[in-house]
Amino acid sequence: MTFRGTNTYILGRGEVAVMDPGPDDPTHLQAILDATRGETITHILMSHDHHDHSALVPKLKEATGAPLLAFHAPTSALVPDVALQDGDRVEGDTWAVEVIHTPGHTDDHLCFATGDLCLTGDHVMGWATSAIIPPRGNLRAYMDSLDKMAARPWRRFLSAHGDPIEEPARRLEALKASRQAREASILSLLDSGGLTLDDLVAQLYRRLGPGLARAARLNVEAHVIALAEDGRLLREGDRVVRS
Repeated sequence: MTFRGTNTYILGRGEVAVMDPGPDDPTHLQAILDATRGETITHILMSHDHHDHSALVPKLKEATGAPLLAFHAPTSALVPDVALQDGDRVEGDTWAVEVIHTPGHTDDHLCFATGDLCLTGDHVMGWATSAIIPPRGNLRAYMDSLDKMAARPWRRFLSAHGDPIEEPARRLEALKASRQAREASILSLLDSGGLTLDDLVAQLYRRLGPGLARAARLNVEAHVIALAEDGRLLREGDRVVRS
């Protein structure tokens, strides 16, 4: 689910910020401390509270004394020292970022922009689409957040998993098209009658890798929830039918 692992970013020189410390892994913690040797970590920025991004936060705070800055959602058990909101600006002597709230993958997700470069967390990745896991994940919010990002002229995205994205506009368009195609596929499958969520998953993900069944089912459920809210289908117990 994390490809080659979580990308942790260090912003600035001298007094620096660390974005997305990552999982609770002593090797990863040591790598951060080694990379900032001779510098001072003054801020810990977090895109969202999923464990592969946030589990190392307590140990990094203990090692550095730096505060955690993140969006605080009522659904999250992780409480930041400084709660960030859309449009906030956070800066040090040699770095500055604009906070962009991009709910969808989860309700607390933030991107951090510096000029025409953006640290996109799990909102935009090059290696895969973002998982939308209800109830904190919301497909319509995700699509709105894609549109929000597409309204700006980005040069490059740096995501939490995978390589840099050198054509941000094209990637945003592809992610939106992928979700629209998935909705069309669900509605097409329901043309011949009602199906269960498991039926839909089996027909939509014919080459599903091991360990991904739960995530695939939840992603399909996110689409079903959105289509039901739009009045385009109905849920009858475990079955889904066209409205």
